[in-house]
Amino acid sequence: MSDFSDSDSDTDLNFNSAAEAVQKIHTKLSAADLLELYGLYKQSTCGKCNTTKPGIFQAQARSKWNAWNALGEMDQKQARRLYTEKITQLDPEWRAVDKSAGKTGWVVHSVHAVEEEEQIDEDNKNPFDYVKENNLAGLKRVLVKESINELEEDSGMGLIHWATDRNSGDLLEYLLLSGANVNLQDSDGQSCLHYAASCGHFDCLRILIKFGADKDLRDNEGSIALEVADDENIKKLLES
Repeated sequence: MSDFSDSDSDTDLNFNSAAEAVQKIHTKLSAADLLELYGLYKQSTCGKCNTTKPGIFQAQARSKWNAWNALGEMDQKQARRLYTEKITQLDPEWRAVDKSAGKTGWVVHSVHAVEEEEQIDEDNKNPFDYVKENNLAGLKRVLVKESINELEEDSGMGLIHWATDRNSGDLLEYLLLSGANVNLQDSDGQSCLHYAASCGHFDCLRILIKFGADKDLRDNEGSIALEVADDENIKKLLES
């Protein structure tokens, strides 16, 4: 049983605050929980799933679509209530993270089709594995520049997306100096600028802008990086 008020204003207030909090604790959540939150967020803000199911080679996008589509005709108010209850279940102290109720946060992007990252033998690691573990030395050993802009099959993310997601400025700058496309878009159309803006990764954002990242590039939902940013310093940098 929820301890939240059933009034529309209270439901919206709790939902907005919870969406803000997710941005700050998402790295502690499992892939399954992130997918559930994504589906509830989309149902809360857009209603019933109204997009075409992504192709079989877009694993990340399909997982997210399935999470949203599975909610069927669920009422948006109920979805907002369940979203808030879910975050409370995962982190009872989330209200202490951010008590403000600004605009709804942009749901975290790096939602994977697998629950946990597998342990891989050193001899079998590829560039994605080294970026995920923030291992620059390992990345330098195995990086092949001809494939630097390829998207990972499971996640739909590029190497620079993972570097930004991990908030690793050293890895990001190395990849860009090695020829990575600063405007590379993942399977959801999100650039690294979207990632840095939504997660508040200020140092990565500065690196991306230094390398000429397109601030007006839109993702598949039509949003530019500025529109998914919550941090005021991030917004000012994007507006400059």
